[in-house]
Amino acid sequence: MMPSPVHSVLWFSLLVLWASQSETEALTPDVCQGDKYDNDFQTIVDEHDAKAVLSDEKNFPCYLFPKNVVNCSWTFPALQEGIEIFVSISVCDEETEIESSKSQGRNGSKLFHVPEYEDLYVILQFNISLHNKSAVYAYTYHMESHAVLSPPDNISVSVKDGDLSVSWTLPSSKDTEAPECFEYELDLGNQESPKTVQYELFYTGQNADPSRTYRVRVRTRMVPDCQDNSHWSDWSHVVTIEPTNKVNLLVIVLISLGIPMILLAVLLLVRYQRVSIIKILFPPIPRPPPKYIHFLEKHDTFNIFLPAPSMEPVEEITEVEDTVEKS
Repeated sequence: MMPSPVHSVLWFSLLVLWASQSETEALTPDVCQGDKYDNDFQTIVDEHDAKAVLSDEKNFPCYLFPKNVVNCSWTFPALQEGIEIFVSISVCDEETEIESSKSQGRNGSKLFHVPEYEDLYVILQFNISLHNKSAVYAYTYHMESHAVLSPPDNISVSVKDGDLSVSWTLPSSKDTEAPECFEYELDLGNQESPKTVQYELFYTGQNADPSRTYRVRVRTRMVPDCQDNSHWSDWSHVVTIEPTNKVNLLVIVLISLGIPMILLAVLLLVRYQRVSIIKILFPPIPRPPPKYIHFLEKHDTFNIFLPAPSMEPVEEITEVEDTVEKS
């Protein structure tokens, strides 16, 4: 059915106003109203052929991350020089618009924190302008089909019998609980490329080195058979396993002290190589001075000094004369 002239004039007026940036009214009123289909690409105005570039959804992905975070980005490096592009994003819960944003440029991204929802959709509209010709396209995402998983939980790591064993639990998904719908990547922290595991909830690496430290983290996503264009989750927290044959600290201290002593002994041997080792280890007892030798040769070796002679008391004599008077 051909659009009526009134509708054509209305569309042309809206496009001209938006391209000139004199107004920022919505391209289509009530964009969340009506039927919506996942990955639905609609051509609204096609005066300029940019459909080949804009029809590839890899150029404008939208994902629903944990905690109800919607992230949409776009990049159009292949568009012709001189083209102006305007992007309008509407976040809809059923037929109600709960968030919206408008931007200009070939590259950009928008982040939305949405409340609890029943049926979440994101509708992107692209307005392309070049030489007074315009093209308007719209693309619809059903966000439940573009949900990013949370990283795996309950990660366990151990080294036993020369094998590195890693296990985790099945991620939570609203779409499916089938283990064959999930694949995983493991980063072992050894500068190697991540290990890929499909369907299983464990990984076993052979020839593990018990003397090194492993820092393991895991992420997951849905396989293409269960979800198209799935996105890797964030990495899990790092689980660290330390070496099992660590050298005891006391041994390290003893070695550190013992090596210098050995080197000192070798140095002494080289320095005094002409001197008898017995004389170095057992030097002769020193001889006493000659003036004490005669005391040591006597029997009373401990009575070195003679006693001082005792002094005799001095007697005092007093003479008394008796005289008689004559009459």
